[in-house]
Amino acid sequence: MKKEEYKYPGPGAVEFARQYVEGLTRKEALPVIRKLLKGELHDPTDKRIKRCAYCGYYYRDKTKPNNSKTCSRECKIDFDTLNRAKKRADEALLNPRKKKETTYVWWLEYPFWISEYEMLKRSWKYEVPYAPDKLAEIRAAQQRDGAMGGKRKPKCEVNYNGDEKVQPKVSVNFGKTSAHKPSEVTVSRITPEEIEAYFASKYSEKHLKMERWRAENFSRSKKRD
Repeated sequence: MKKEEYKYPGPGAVEFARQYVEGLTRKEALPVIRKLLKGELHDPTDKRIKRCAYCGYYYRDKTKPNNSKTCSRECKIDFDTLNRAKKRADEALLNPRKKKETTYVWWLEYPFWISEYEMLKRSWKYEVPYAPDKLAEIRAAQQRDGAMGGKRKPKCEVNYNGDEKVQPKVSVNFGKTSAHKPSEVTVSRITPEEIEAYFASKYSEKHLKMERWRAENFSRSKKRD
């Protein structure tokens, strides 16, 4: 026995069911509706009582020739739209215009692949699998990084408060090759007083004071971390 598929009931089906449940409570109407769906309430010899081809509920055909297939105009529109979609899908399946249409039915509600080989061949382009050796290398690199503390750069604390008097030393290393002789190295120095004079001419005293305060607080927060 074919299992009926129900959709939202059309106006004709609602009108037909109303005569059986009108005036009943929700609890009283439930068993009546079950019998109605099984076709146990109406006269089975009445040829005008049919199932709607779209919503699936019983209705009374009011057309003079008794040749309607749906319970209402709304269901007829939806039924015709569904049939046109099925017809287009069948035509596209039987007469594909593109190579992809011969292997993948994309125009249906639930698309599917006809050829498993084509499915695997196309999915490989987007989901390229790693070789077993490559996976082992990746895992080993992850474990090595974890043992060494990860890939984070080490914290570098700068002891700066804006009043340093000692200049850092400069060292120059030359290569051992004799093809190129090192040229003369010129070292230029600037005294702390000249630095203070430069910033004083470029920025206001309020701005310099704020920058010193930020540098000191940044240094303290780094030490706490």
